[in-house]
Amino acid sequence: MAEDLPHARERESDLIPDQALAHVPGWAGRSSEVSLARLKGGGVNSSWLVETRAGRFVVRLHSPMAGLLGVDHEREARLHAAAAAAGLAPRLVHVDPQHRLLITEHVDGPSWQPEDFGREDRLRDLAARLRLLHELPAPAVAPFDLPALLERHAERLRQACPQDRVLLDRLMDRAGHAARECRSDLREQAIVHNDLYHANVVGTGPALRLLDWEYAAVADPLFDLACILAYYPQAAPHAAALLEAAGLAERADLDMLARASWLFVLASYFWERLRRLAEPAGPREPDVGHALLRRLQEP
Repeated sequence: MAEDLPHARERESDLIPDQALAHVPGWAGRSSEVSLARLKGGGVNSSWLVETRAGRFVVRLHSPMAGLLGVDHEREARLHAAAAAAGLAPRLVHVDPQHRLLITEHVDGPSWQPEDFGREDRLRDLAARLRLLHELPAPAVAPFDLPALLERHAERLRQACPQDRVLLDRLMDRAGHAARECRSDLREQAIVHNDLYHANVVGTGPALRLLDWEYAAVADPLFDLACILAYYPQAAPHAAALLEAAGLAERADLDMLARASWLFVLASYFWERLRRLAEPAGPREPDVGHALLRRLQEP
């Protein structure tokens, strides 16, 4: 069995085409001088760590399904570049004009773990970096409308799963109320990361960097804090500290943040269901969709 492992690794490495690797600095073909390893994670795309004499780089290959889930790679590239210039994201190395792939420098340092989102000191670090992000001049990019995106997702699900139409209509009715109660009109739009999953956060303090800007947008800065609470309920006891450290305490209250967080849970639920329409879960995979639905139905 052990003798088969090198061959399995070679077959997996063939999944990344040479045309993509040709844009990596220092790439001179597949050789013993080059390290190539697939990175874990990524629900839609596939990413690779490539090490050459020029350094360490991450190559992300884009799945066509990303566009169906609301991704705009042109917008991503512009906002990632703005964040990288401010030291908040890894440097962009290559942006494919057809947006089939993206190459960045690799960021050294420990990725966050879910338990970090239960620590106030860590959350204040993250919120302080988000405050810097939200203060950056926003480049001109395609608009982002979360309620409209939710409605598009809901309509796709209505068509694919007509038996769930009543549930979807009820969720979207509540989404309309939540969107109004967020009072986004009280805050100027800003660059938001919009996907603060723990593996996308590396380091602490001034060295903290944010990875994977696929869902970045120019939108209500409260959405970034809402994303944290939606992904990691253990952060909820520190919601007031998050608002303060992010500089939003005077323009948003805990109720507005809770409504925005509910919208992000809904977005996650729709995203998971749409993904599973294309890629059904395996028998041993957790039923994430049902867990998210239970949260949405809480009072």
